[in-house]
Amino acid sequence: MFKNFKIKSLFKILIFLGLLALIFTIFSQRIELTSVDLGRHLANGRELFSHPDLLFKNTYSYTEPNSRFINHHWLAGLIYYKLYLIGGFKILSLFNILTIILAFSLVFSMAKRRAGFYLSAVLSLPFIFLLSERVEVRPEIFSYLFIFLVWFILENFKHKKWHGLLYLIPLFILWVNIHIYFFIGLALVGFKAVAEFLPIFLELKTNLKTRFLRVWSESKQYFINLGVLILACLLNPNTISGLLYPFNIFHNYAYEIAENKSVFYLGHLMFNQNFPIFKLGLFLLVLSFTAIIFFKKKINYFDLLAGAFFSVLALIYSRNLSIFSLAAFIIIAGNLKTILDYLQKNISFLDEEFLKNKLYYRVSYGAGLIFLIIIISIFYLNYDSKNNHGFIKSSLGLGVYSDTADSINFFKSQGLSGPIFNNYDIGSALIFWLYPKEQVFVDNRPEAYSDKFFTDIYKPMQLDENKWNEFSAKYNFKTIYFSHTDSTPWAQSFLRRILQDQNWALIYFDDYSVILVNKKNTDIKQWQSLVIDVWSFRKHLRELSAKADLRGKFHLASLAENANYPDLAEEIYQDILIDKPDNFQTLASLAYLYSGSSNQSKLFKSLDYFNLAISVGYKLPGIYNQMGLVNWQLGRYGQAESFWQKTLKISSHDASALYYLEQVRQLKLQGSLIN
Repeated sequence: MFKNFKIKSLFKILIFLGLLALIFTIFSQRIELTSVDLGRHLANGRELFSHPDLLFKNTYSYTEPNSRFINHHWLAGLIYYKLYLIGGFKILSLFNILTIILAFSLVFSMAKRRAGFYLSAVLSLPFIFLLSERVEVRPEIFSYLFIFLVWFILENFKHKKWHGLLYLIPLFILWVNIHIYFFIGLALVGFKAVAEFLPIFLELKTNLKTRFLRVWSESKQYFINLGVLILACLLNPNTISGLLYPFNIFHNYAYEIAENKSVFYLGHLMFNQNFPIFKLGLFLLVLSFTAIIFFKKKINYFDLLAGAFFSVLALIYSRNLSIFSLAAFIIIAGNLKTILDYLQKNISFLDEEFLKNKLYYRVSYGAGLIFLIIIISIFYLNYDSKNNHGFIKSSLGLGVYSDTADSINFFKSQGLSGPIFNNYDIGSALIFWLYPKEQVFVDNRPEAYSDKFFTDIYKPMQLDENKWNEFSAKYNFKTIYFSHTDSTPWAQSFLRRILQDQNWALIYFDDYSVILVNKKNTDIKQWQSLVIDVWSFRKHLRELSAKADLRGKFHLASLAENANYPDLAEEIYQDILIDKPDNFQTLASLAYLYSGSSNQSKLFKSLDYFNLAISVGYKLPGIYNQMGLVNWQLGRYGQAESFWQKTLKISSHDASALYYLEQVRQLKLQGSLIN
């Protein structure tokens, strides 16, 4: 017996370590500093004591420096900067991994208590993959830990010791200054309070007053604790405004970003392997509650409220998929165990003797299978990091890419200066690299800028050449420091135009960014000695592509297209296909590239590559819309119409397809188009 116990314990240890290794792999992704928030967080920690205004105003920008802003994550920046001083970016990656591992360990312990070890281990696998949606080093990771620490404490809270929750006061004081999701912790405490009084309230048959008094006597400690914790959250630099900020942040948020869109909206615009996992998790969550109600006729109100809450957060904002995954894992594990227990008691052949003889002695086989699946998953993630970037978006490793700082080293070594025009993505990195010597035009804090800044200045000046000339003269730009990985329509439009603008000289580019100088505002000898001509551009881009990872190759191919070198982009895509012939992103990119040609043979090539992309699962409305346009250009009007109709089968409200089909209808009515 002792030997069997030791073997089972060893299996459990190996499986749990395997799960942690899986999480470690997912979060061990290199940081692309030019497109994330981390630089600004580090600057917050570095500049806080010398520039305390950054807690209240948009001090990093020269466009709107006095715009009021609530810096709700300043303490996270201070922590990150202290860690950075100790061990650079690598220790930040390790800290991020350690935090998510602690959060997962809390979650797994709660699931295990509800459902047992092996059932929890199996259920955790898809939800661990869903964590890949949010792996960057950002203050949000603290909330992952704090949310489930509060949940863990609530599950272990002794009803009679009502002062116990007051030990959460220091946690919430930290939390309100680290990340905006402190309100989720308050919500969990509120759900616990409701879950305490609601069953009593519903069961009592007395009048409302008597019921209320009884309920209050049973649950008042939770409401008192909740009130005290809310008051504790006032201990932040912005006091009441900081406390209410989670409900006001989107009142001044004119720049739309993908992470604040719903899964069902984004699913029509991009291919994301996490979206089907989320939909499956949501389905299982709803199904498990339905089964619980059907079998037990009784519900855990805390789980119901928490499940609905995290589901709504994930449905509205895709940034919450990872938090949903952890919460849903706990709830589904408990619900499933309850259902299995019910079936065991009520289905004759699933009695205890059967389970003992047929299943309990098979644990070693099941444990071995679980461990094998975990190992296969880790190998798959390594494959994914090099071939598909489905779950692993960056190269595996700790810290930043080795060449991340090449552009800023060039900027400083050449004595370049502002005013700088930069885009949204690279703003945080520039703040870290250049503040306080230089301020940025914009950075990735939509809430720190006025609505009009984005709607009347930032977007129009990139889409409209006249607007660019107007604001370029107003701000007297000397340098453009731009992240060419920015895939927004306005950024791509701006790059195509500015790289051909004779008033600006391209003097630097790498896998992430481009630097141009204004010829009128820069010494002529300097820019002429640095300007990148056609031959130099082609040579350098090929050199960069040869050593770039898959993600970098796509960035460089896009840059080549914007610089009007489609042959270079084609060369990169074809090079990728040699090793990865089924890479859907490459197939679709080549198809889009050829679809912009007026050459008939290339248009047919475009359709061939679109069909190949569809055959490997890349079925997006935009693909069918573009195939319709290509067929239209080829004079195949019936086929064009059928592709736009296919678009509507996927997305019934697709604006482009509806517009094209309306034009077809009008042409038919006019007699200009015959089927």
